[in-house]
Amino acid sequence: MAEEYNPFLLQGYMGADTFCDRVDELAFLREAVLNQRNVTIISLRRLGKTALIRHFFASQRKFIPVFVDLYRTTDQEGMVLRIVQESLRQVGKPTSALVKEVAQVMRSLEFSLNFDPLTGLPELGVSARPGAKQAMALDELFRYLERQKKPVVIALDEFQQVMEYPERNTEALLREQVQRLRHVQFIFSGSDRRMMQAIFADGKRPFFQATEPLHLGPIADGAYSAFIHRHFAAAHKRISKEVIGSGLAWCRSHTYYVQYLFNRLYALGIKEVHEADLLRTQASILKERAPEYMTLQRLLSPNQAALLTAIAKAGRVATPTAMEFVVKYRLSALSTVRQSLGVLVEKELVHHADGHFAVTDVFLGHWMAEG
Repeated sequence: MAEEYNPFLLQGYMGADTFCDRVDELAFLREAVLNQRNVTIISLRRLGKTALIRHFFASQRKFIPVFVDLYRTTDQEGMVLRIVQESLRQVGKPTSALVKEVAQVMRSLEFSLNFDPLTGLPELGVSARPGAKQAMALDELFRYLERQKKPVVIALDEFQQVMEYPERNTEALLREQVQRLRHVQFIFSGSDRRMMQAIFADGKRPFFQATEPLHLGPIADGAYSAFIHRHFAAAHKRISKEVIGSGLAWCRSHTYYVQYLFNRLYALGIKEVHEADLLRTQASILKERAPEYMTLQRLLSPNQAALLTAIAKAGRVATPTAMEFVVKYRLSALSTVRQSLGVLVEKELVHHADGHFAVTDVFLGHWMAEG
């Protein structure tokens, strides 16, 4: 049967059929959880960390999975309320009985039973009592979760957000709770690799060596190629291994960009995708994003823009401050190049991985290289 939806998802999770590979990573998570080890997922942006967690949770029945997105939280209270609400949502259905039960054990918080105006379904409302301390609320929640029939695994996504809170003790507050729990485990994940490494690899910070790191890399080309071919074939569309290989190389096998490119190719609605279709789609993507990239370029200093362009043209650079590289791309003085490189890394326009620097946004890199 031909697929009635585009299987190359750009956001969300729709089940195992649209999830590609990550066999080793899933095995790592299963083994860590089975042996009560907390995990930190570290990777570049848009490599599929959230989808990996969702898929892992969807395939497990031995524990209660809790997924908490901290992206929109701005302070400790917001974080605590989000963790409490998502945890209780997984523990039981929102009923008056549940409200009564949790109200008796979590006295620093107030609970209510509300109804979604669109769906009419019941929802559990949570708010902090005036003057209540966040440490007490977390302590009450985790003591409640520790008594559940199944272990609880809480994934805190976009965890680097805690570094932006006005309260400076958030990491210490959480670390104190985490280290004494026995039936509640954690997966920490974030989209800012630099900040996540600062939290978990800095010997002066509370979470230093408190978790087991899982470094997420690109999906292997062989697995991705088979995944792409399978979905095209299911919809009675033909695409050759050569075209798939060219697309993967153009996207540097980076999950988001691969998904986006093949989403567009799939959406062409043609029975067979040729190399010319791939090239036209690539050109179209860069043309559509040109206004955004031009604005970005104007926000950089001339020296920063020149260095970003040079790295984009080179593809991957071991040492951007090497004299050979500076001379080849007619960059400014070495001190200025070093300063510009620091700014580009700080802004996450350039990242350092596997001993090389590269433009973080794959499409931006192609646009600057061709400009």
